[in-house]
Amino acid sequence: MENQEESGALTVDEQAEQGSALLAGMHRTVLRFSAIRALVAIGVPEQLREGPRSAADLADRCQADASALTRLLRTTASTGLMRTVAPGTYELTGAGQALLDGTELLRTRHSGNPEMWASLGELTETARTGRAPFLDRFGSTYNYLSTRPAGSAVFDALMTSLYESVAISLTQASVLPETGTIADIGGGKGTFLAAFLKAEPELRGVLLEMPRSVEVAREYLAEEGVADRAEVVAGDFFAAVPVGAQAYLLSHIIHNWSDKESADILRVVRSAIPADGRLLVVDMVLPDDDREHYAKDLDIRMLASFDGKERSEAEFAELLDSAGFRLDQVIDLDVAGECVIVASPVPAA
Repeated sequence: MENQEESGALTVDEQAEQGSALLAGMHRTVLRFSAIRALVAIGVPEQLREGPRSAADLADRCQADASALTRLLRTTASTGLMRTVAPGTYELTGAGQALLDGTELLRTRHSGNPEMWASLGELTETARTGRAPFLDRFGSTYNYLSTRPAGSAVFDALMTSLYESVAISLTQASVLPETGTIADIGGGKGTFLAAFLKAEPELRGVLLEMPRSVEVAREYLAEEGVADRAEVVAGDFFAAVPVGAQAYLLSHIIHNWSDKESADILRVVRSAIPADGRLLVVDMVLPDDDREHYAKDLDIRMLASFDGKERSEAEFAELLDSAGFRLDQVIDLDVAGECVIVASPVPAA
């Protein structure tokens, strides 16, 4: 009786039917996304940018098999991203414009990359061993991308698209110093740092990145008009970071690494931060209950192709404590589940 009340007075059989329907919907979603992924990979949406085309025309333009392509188009049309305008002829819908530009197109291209896509199919082995076969083959996602310029360009564009709005939200969270220096550790081309310097005209910044990214960052910061207040230095955040900044930013760094490696990074920052300094960690924070949250879904991607993971507030607090920091607060940035974890250095005993 108790179980029936908790589930809206459904019988066990009715609950099982609901579960079956849920699983069936998930399965169909995988099949539909597989079709969309294939169409994006061979360039079909771009060929439809100017208007409808027949499957035969698309097959010729995309060097595809007309019969197979027709079946992919037919299924995709059922999603609402495309529609049939005449027998065998298709066009993008208004919703389908997302297949031409934007964050979700970049995410589809990145996730649909053959090796990244295959890594999700290897989760059975990961569940058995705790280690993703993808990592055994390539060492890390970044190693993998470093030898694939096209894939790396898609990944970099995706990160920029995802994080621009997060950076702006962070400038409105009242956690940045108004003066002094902020150190952006592993800050890519400088998306966050540029937003900070624009928001706080008295603030200066220093960005630490790998040598291959330094010139890209300098060019970007110059384009954003903040190069006169920004220094870009090459380095390795496992070895050393710039000393004495008022605030240190680790944006989407910690979730890429294991607990041990994350603690090593944080200890390097702890050795450089002044006693009154502030640490800002931008990452998603896992909820402690069973509600849906993007961090839980992203954690499956991390499990399949990264050494890192998403973490709960308690896990962040423990990790920070192990490296000499105290977690002061967690602020929801109201952008796709992103948060800023604010921490301060604990005085040495």
